[in-house]
Amino acid sequence: MIRTLYQTLLGGQFEMLPDKIREMHSGASLAKGRADITRGTAPIARLICALSHVPKSGRDVLIETSFEPIDGGERWTRRFDGEAFQTDMLIDRDAPRPRLGEKFGPFLFRLRMIAHKDGIDLMPESVSLWGLPLPQFMCPEAIGLERVKDGRYHFDVSVRFPLAGEVLSYQGWIEPFEKAERQASPADPASLTAPPPTAS
Repeated sequence: MIRTLYQTLLGGQFEMLPDKIREMHSGASLAKGRADITRGTAPIARLICALSHVPKSGRDVLIETSFEPIDGGERWTRRFDGEAFQTDMLIDRDAPRPRLGEKFGPFLFRLRMIAHKDGIDLMPESVSLWGLPLPQFMCPEAIGLERVKDGRYHFDVSVRFPLAGEVLSYQGWIEPFEKAERQASPADPASLTAPPPTAS
């Protein structure tokens, strides 16, 4: 089954995205690659990470991301060296325009999506904790970037909270490993240990 969450949210703007990003959001059911992940060290940051089940910090770790259809969106399960970090990506139907909701732990981020020829920018417009909207002065600064670098889909996510500083950041690349419309023959896992190719 072809995934349609991002096509639904972006409409005709989906077609302006680079091929690798469109492929990731329509044709992949499982993707693999490498990533760096950093957890904040301040006491409040550690508490937020614990509530959200954020994986431990690591460098150049294997990441596997599965995309599972759920009611109203998709469930993304990212495994950093086998340690799972799950978020539900949902269509926010309460917004005056299509908006992405990302739910992890007790938090729900309502994200504005900006599509352009280089990729996608994701920025929160509001945040809820256990269903209660946070006042603006307590809302985190967060940004998610999706780009194509060296022929691969790259992601860069950073979340900072007032008083806590950086809570979480992770960056890296993934490539489709299994296709959404059918089970593909797995690629050679050994190839995932190699560093990304450099541009010539």
